[in-house]
Amino acid sequence: MTTPVTSGGVPIAAHDHGGSGQDVLLLHGGGRTRADWEALAGLLVTAGFRPVSMDLRGHGESGAAPWSWPAALADVAAVADAYALRRPMIVGHSLGGMVAALWAAEHPECPLAVNLDGHGNPTRPEQFADLDGVPAATACREMTAFLQEMGQGLPESFLQVMREIDALDLFAVYRAARCPLLVVSGDAMAFAAVFPDRLVPAWQAYCAWTRQQLDAVTERHPLVRQTSLPTGHDPHIEAPRTLLRVLVEQLADGRPPGERSCP
Repeated sequence: MTTPVTSGGVPIAAHDHGGSGQDVLLLHGGGRTRADWEALAGLLVTAGFRPVSMDLRGHGESGAAPWSWPAALADVAAVADAYALRRPMIVGHSLGGMVAALWAAEHPECPLAVNLDGHGNPTRPEQFADLDGVPAATACREMTAFLQEMGQGLPESFLQVMREIDALDLFAVYRAARCPLLVVSGDAMAFAAVFPDRLVPAWQAYCAWTRQQLDAVTERHPLVRQTSLPTGHDPHIEAPRTLLRVLVEQLADGRPPGERSCP
């Protein structure tokens, strides 16, 4: 089922996959569409959930519009309202996962927000663990130059999204969580194949820094949890059944003891 949705004058495409029970809103990654969720959505319906997937602004069948985090959050809220979603669980992949984390900072009533492998890109020398001084600065400069080269020829709208990602302090967002927030990581080294051999050590150093920062957040903030899956960047596509089990378990852990049950 589809329902027309407009957010700030921007048409937003979404699809209700059916089902009943806990509402779930699914947010895809950058450059992707809501079609990524077909396998997981079917499993969610069978498990007793009601999933709704949407195309983020500038993606899929949604309208083209300038990207900003507040605008993306307003789009999510518009879809939730149009589909009468009651306290939806928010599950996002990559870019959508960052939106889900931001949602967690603004919606204490949310039963669970999930960021699937949305860790951003390195932008500063201090983000390269165990590399000090000149090596860290060199790694940052070379990695940044390579990512910029990869961006050549991409639409300006996509580059704008990337700039917003680079400017976002994701760990500050995690620390601001007001509802249960789960960060799911795939095997970061599966992504290493994107880089030339000379940059793999820099990527490994960035991944180590990311793990250190995430460990620090989860140790100090009980609302923020983390787990990892033996997949690449797309756990919802590569291992949807495993991810469903994780979501059910995490949703139950966030409820009072008398309300815990698996759908």
